[in-house]
Amino acid sequence: MAVTISGMFGNGHTYFANSPVVIDISGLEWPAASPFNVVRVEVIYGGKVVGEFKNETNRQSSMSFDISSALRAIWSDYDFGEEVAAANGYSSASRPYRDYSLKVYTQYLASDGYYTETSSGTFSGGRCAIGGLTEWERSTVGTKEDADVSYREGENRRFGDASTKPTDSPERVGSTSITSWVDVSSTGHTAHYYSANTRPEADGTSAHAPLVLRDSQEYVDFLFLNRRGAVETCSGLTAEAMNIDVDVKQYARVERPSFIPSRSLMAIGQDGRRSWQMSSGYVTREWAEWWAMEFLGGKRKQWWMKFRGSYVPVIVTPSKKSITIYDRAKQNMPHVDFTVTLALEG
Repeated sequence: MAVTISGMFGNGHTYFANSPVVIDISGLEWPAASPFNVVRVEVIYGGKVVGEFKNETNRQSSMSFDISSALRAIWSDYDFGEEVAAANGYSSASRPYRDYSLKVYTQYLASDGYYTETSSGTFSGGRCAIGGLTEWERSTVGTKEDADVSYREGENRRFGDASTKPTDSPERVGSTSITSWVDVSSTGHTAHYYSANTRPEADGTSAHAPLVLRDSQEYVDFLFLNRRGAVETCSGLTAEAMNIDVDVKQYARVERPSFIPSRSLMAIGQDGRRSWQMSSGYVTREWAEWWAMEFLGGKRKQWWMKFRGSYVPVIVTPSKKSITIYDRAKQNMPHVDFTVTLALEG
């Protein structure tokens, strides 16, 4: 019986690299007297092995593997610079799915003591995209085969909108707000960027972005990678605090030799690194949860802040390790505070 691969692989589906991607291997056969039986799987991208998985089968005819760690490696070299530049210039940028293949090997130790490895061939048809599903979203998916990108298209009333913002209440977004739109067609993955309250052609129900609210306080616009792997926008309230770290060290310097020994001190300073105390401002409970879980939380580590007219890379850290979304004992609206540090020196 030939080895087959099913589960979250092939059939035109595309799966999120940051979520579990489980493949099922069946049709395994082993010699009758073999005491040692192993299945080895290689994930191939660009002609190179980006991940290897193996496990003892105990003579079973089927085996499952989660290959998501290899799929994350496929996207580890992706540069979001083009998408950020497109977002800043209100133009579109494309990001194709990345295709991969699998190689399956069976290893066993025969009764005569000889070790044998046999290839079951190469399986093409795997596709993956940046992004992931939350634990709650995964729990609502009927079968793991449905946890692909196109499945989200049928569930989302915006037909594939990759924005993660809540839609039940308005949020303070940038005056030139940008929201990501992902076309989850079977032929490719294209990220488009629209200004606030525009209506993309694929969206026939409502304006694409939430209502824009502005007040007299100063807000700063951010671009960041949401859990869908798309570039998204939000605006943070600038608190009245801006710090510059300056580190100056003193060193002893030996002067030019002379009859009288002499020594002087010199100072070497490092380039300063600016940081700001910021906040979401007072928001609803739903939005406070979004700020904590989506903007600050997750595995993404890429943010850009609009600074002097351009988006520059920054580091965003929560002001506290534990964020209180609401407290019934206190009569105040929730807010989420964080610190923003330039990822540039000087």
